[in-house]
Amino acid sequence: MTDIIYITTILQVSLFSLILFLAFVYSISIIFIRRFHHRNNMLILNACLTIIYSCVYFIIYFTMNYFDPELLFAPNMCIILFYAYNIASIEIPFAFVIFSIHQLCSIVYNTKPLFKTKRWIGICIAIQWIAQLFISLPFILRKEPVSSDF
Repeated sequence: MTDIIYITTILQVSLFSLILFLAFVYSISIIFIRRFHHRNNMLILNACLTIIYSCVYFIIYFTMNYFDPELLFAPNMCIILFYAYNIASIEIPFAFVIFSIHQLCSIVYNTKPLFKTKRWIGICIAIQWIAQLFISLPFILRKEPVSSDF
């Protein structure tokens, strides 16, 4: 049984590491190549950053779960990991929702100058991150233990 858990842990960490590497390379190319500094690429960069966050979270979680599960389910650590899990699980879909909202506003309100600026992109990204932090906030304020939920 331990061999199966070890193999699945190695496989999960390897896949998340590969995804992390690819998202990192893609985001670095958007940041450092000037011709990629377009509005839509800023939203793609945001999606890459959310993927990087999710991959880092799941790599840490699976590694801790295999090597030190007692630390993983400590009361204070459990609350932090549950909050981070909720953020990691909703942020990638939120990035695509924000991208869709940006595209919709750009098409419907194509004559409005606000929707053609990088300021609008910043507003969209800020709304996404603030919304996911607030949506996940009730999981910190729970009174019952959360370790049984993992």
